[in-house]
Amino acid sequence: MRHWRLAWRQLAAEPGYSAVTILGLAAGFATCFALLAYVAFSFGYNRHVPAAHEVYAVKQHINVIGKPGWFEGMPLPLVHVAEKSGMTQAAVLAMPAMASVRTPSGMQRLKAVAVTPGFTKVFGLAAAEGDLAQALARPDAVALTYGAALKTLGTRQALGKVLHIEGKALTVAALLADPPATATLHYELLNSFDSILMPREYREHLEQSWGMTAGYLYVRLAPGIAPAEFTAHMQRVFDNSPLLRELPPDLRRTLGSRKMVDLALTPLPDLYFDTSLEGRPGSTAHGDRSIVIGLGLIGLLVLALAVANYVNLAAVRTTRRQPEIVLRKVLGAGAFRLAAQLLAEALLVALLATALGLLLAWLLLPALSGMLDRPLDQMMSPASILAALAVGVVTGLLAGLYPLWIALDMRPAAVLGMRREMEPRGGLWLRRALTVLQLTVAMGLTAATLAIAWQARFASAADPGFDAAPLLTVSLPRALWQGPQGLQYREALRRLPQVRGVAFSENAVGQPFAGQNGPIRRLGGRETVLVSRNVSADFFQVYGVAAVAGRTFDPKIERDAAPGTVMLNRAGALALGFPSAQAAVGGLVSFEHDGKRMTARVIGIAPDLRHESLRENPQPMYYRNALDASVLTIRGDGDLRELERQAIGLFGKFFPDDMPEVRPAASYLAESYAQDLRLASLLGAASIVAIVLSAFGIYVLSAYNVQRRGREIVLRKLHGAGRAAIARLLGREFAVLLALGAVIGLPPAALAIRAYLAAFVDHAPIGGWTLLGATAIAVLVAALATLRHTVAALRATPVAILRS
Repeated sequence: MRHWRLAWRQLAAEPGYSAVTILGLAAGFATCFALLAYVAFSFGYNRHVPAAHEVYAVKQHINVIGKPGWFEGMPLPLVHVAEKSGMTQAAVLAMPAMASVRTPSGMQRLKAVAVTPGFTKVFGLAAAEGDLAQALARPDAVALTYGAALKTLGTRQALGKVLHIEGKALTVAALLADPPATATLHYELLNSFDSILMPREYREHLEQSWGMTAGYLYVRLAPGIAPAEFTAHMQRVFDNSPLLRELPPDLRRTLGSRKMVDLALTPLPDLYFDTSLEGRPGSTAHGDRSIVIGLGLIGLLVLALAVANYVNLAAVRTTRRQPEIVLRKVLGAGAFRLAAQLLAEALLVALLATALGLLLAWLLLPALSGMLDRPLDQMMSPASILAALAVGVVTGLLAGLYPLWIALDMRPAAVLGMRREMEPRGGLWLRRALTVLQLTVAMGLTAATLAIAWQARFASAADPGFDAAPLLTVSLPRALWQGPQGLQYREALRRLPQVRGVAFSENAVGQPFAGQNGPIRRLGGRETVLVSRNVSADFFQVYGVAAVAGRTFDPKIERDAAPGTVMLNRAGALALGFPSAQAAVGGLVSFEHDGKRMTARVIGIAPDLRHESLRENPQPMYYRNALDASVLTIRGDGDLRELERQAIGLFGKFFPDDMPEVRPAASYLAESYAQDLRLASLLGAASIVAIVLSAFGIYVLSAYNVQRRGREIVLRKLHGAGRAAIARLLGREFAVLLALGAVIGLPPAALAIRAYLAAFVDHAPIGGWTLLGATAIAVLVAALATLRHTVAALRATPVAILRS
């Protein structure tokens, strides 16, 4: 306790030093703790599922559409194949949706998941109250989480109560604990595929369709069954499904030896890091393992920078305390007692910084949650706090070793005789190495941040092929074939004074969407599979898009419900074998629509609209003049916020049992790069911390250099050296350190930037300016950090230096 009291007195005696060291370490701890919380969160996905290693997600690679790739969505018949295979303990297909619930305070939206009966066995889920099996068996029953019960009914005592969902009354037959934030499958409400919430015709269509994705398929394999064995069985059944038999001969020849669909399994604990599914239409949350680990390493590096900063400051402070330390030795203090005292001071600083860092991290986690789009604000658990304190103790002990080495190396005779070195031999090189580390990390992070931010800005500003500024989208709650409300709602919107047009489309432009993919034949020519988009006759006028060749759909000529004409985009015209866009105009194509074979004339070629991000080439597609669509796009004049308010007001009149989803069309385009902007913001914050810490380190090293080289500066001045020569002498060392930092830090940053840009089909002309920019920032920071002591050395007279 005496050592702790002395340590506290030392800190109180030098408040400036104490504030700088504690705040610097606290900043490092806060950054490290926050980023490690994200790492722990990411690696915790689906760990709550009992025996999660037995559960696998099934995915499919579609090889016959314009955009091949892996998809999580699977057809409903496959769950029955898995259940009857004898290789599984259970299988479930889960279809997520949003449910609109009428409550006393108004409408609420819940995350609903329709599941097949195997759900409870696959995920090891049991009801906290009620009977979950009954809730998933009765058409008029649902299971509700406690959080959803509070949101909709205002009480956790919701068992047996009635919910009014989309105009239907359903009884709460089971109550569930809220799933953790690290669950791949998020739900607030569970119901069965036989529920009255799902139209019977739609359910029957899903049961028979092998080509329509219905939801996510998860299986719990039986003991002794290898994943490869089960995958091979599923693949054989799929290869002999009606879907393959219905494939036209031309497409079969195009596939050659390839399968139409390849199936694969991903273990549930590894599903979050399955990057083949990241960003795919309809996919669950995914992350990049390398990015997550990289952010964790950045957190540790920032903490290392803060520790280096503390070591520099503590070393200078220890050298100033030479008379005190030597006097202790002369009075009989042994090495053990001296070590205990100095380590107690280091531990006290580390524990205070850890506590402050935890507080800062707790305050930062909500903002970090927004940056990373992950709910991290609940990661500050008692276990994580204890782990952070343990890290603080270890860090304090390690950081205190170098100042202790300086103190133990002090010899009373040399110190009292004024024949001392500032610190032990090799110590200066250690501190220079720490400064190079700080510069290396700061330069690398800054270069990567500049590149990612510049590319995200470039991509966000890329021309999607239309002006999104005057466009507002409304997602309809159900397809138009379920009733006339959508058409009536469109007519009501058209009558608003500031509306210049309202069009239907299958999805909003820029919204992740796999699309309807089907064979289309050019009469007398090639047959291929293109992505189709159902749009109303006024779609291109509302979006302000002109045809590249021919004309666009015209509501005065085309009828919405009769797709006798089609439009291709440029890529679609090439895929069908037309030599040019102009040559495709007037050509005849045939395709399936509503179960019938139709022949239509190509009236025009649309530009390749940016339906997806710059990471993807535009898909070959054709536009059908049909109303099987569920998104309305409104073109308006003036303030979109007022138009949004009016659209929401009208929505309630036509869809009283549903909640509206109204948003600017530009928001879908921005979402494609939201993750890049979040990553740039996070790296930018880490870069600022690294730059500030490196500035402190350079400042301390500059002060130490001026003090250490005082006699040399005196001799040079006495021999006629001017200010320029003294400035070069003091600046030469930092120029070398900056060069070493650039040589070490910039090549890895360049490789990381190249790997990041490789994911884009079109990227900004970045070149090497981000590396030069990072170097310039580091040079500026070094110049500012050394300015004060350099100016002091230039102004000081030899007499003043010798006296100090």
